[in-house]
Amino acid sequence: MKHLLLSLIGCCLITIAVAQTGAKDSSAPRQKEWIEAMDNYINLRLSQNRDVEEFVVDQGNQRYVISPNISSITRLGFSYRFLSFGYNFIAKFLPGNDDDDIRGSTKASGYDLGFNFSKWQQELSYSKTKGFYLENTSDFDPSWQQGDPYLQVPNLEYKNFQGFTGYKFNPNFSFPALVSQTERQLKSAGTLMPTLLYRYFIIDDKTALTGTNSSQKSNSFEALIGIGYYYTFVVNKSFYFALGLRPAAGMVFTKLTTRLPTENTVTHQDNFVFRMNARAGVGYNGERFFAGIYARAFGSTETQENSTVVNYDSRIAAQAFVGYRFNAPKWLKKNVEKVESLNPL
Repeated sequence: MKHLLLSLIGCCLITIAVAQTGAKDSSAPRQKEWIEAMDNYINLRLSQNRDVEEFVVDQGNQRYVISPNISSITRLGFSYRFLSFGYNFIAKFLPGNDDDDIRGSTKASGYDLGFNFSKWQQELSYSKTKGFYLENTSDFDPSWQQGDPYLQVPNLEYKNFQGFTGYKFNPNFSFPALVSQTERQLKSAGTLMPTLLYRYFIIDDKTALTGTNSSQKSNSFEALIGIGYYYTFVVNKSFYFALGLRPAAGMVFTKLTTRLPTENTVTHQDNFVFRMNARAGVGYNGERFFAGIYARAFGSTETQENSTVVNYDSRIAAQAFVGYRFNAPKWLKKNVEKVESLNPL
């Protein structure tokens, strides 16, 4: 995992190095009337997120809803100036995460790394989930009743490597005030934000072959271009209400390997995908303490090439978070200021 984190950091630095050299972000003069930079503080944040990814496949007369046994995901986050880092895990003691006898065991973890500048936002993340169940088991087993164990796919594994790049047009709007709380939005403002989302994900059924069964593995690369609009309503400099809408479209390129008892077959698909993200939230962003609740509505459609199969996903999820700012030590300030003085953006 250490090598993975170093690779993520290297990718971020490469992205920063090739960005426009004229856009002076972290060391640029702040729009002090609109934004307050919390440069003297380290942010520690605890959040609980119900945005859990599931897979829905509609094949006309058959529909599969495959979900992990996760009700919510816990994230521990650290942020200082332009840099943020988070670790995601399943808190098994929470309701909805502990019913392994019914839905099977799910193991999941993830990391994310972000660079939040005054105009540019860069995020990279990695997650891994193993152990799923068929949420609509009753469609395949008429005798199934609520409380019975679901059909389970314990060896199904999902890995996701994802990146997000965004650029805001309005210098008076603070995106870090919403995502990392390294700034405070003092007055209401909004902005257009072109975005680029790119990810590589693997879905692998690692069920052992017995001579009578088969399994599949898909390797996919997805790239989406979108443009969103975000607005933050500020009340008394500390309380805020935020809205955002981001449509995006692009392509997903998939290699599907089907493992058979005698041989493997490989097929390729290039599919168009459309996504819509909407978000709303309320929060408090004081000098030391901050907290909030965000809601997110998500919709995605993907039509498989040369077939009538449609993969889609739609859900509404909520996130709650609390955090506190501590005084940053002098050695950290000194080293980060050295990085900022390089002014890569």
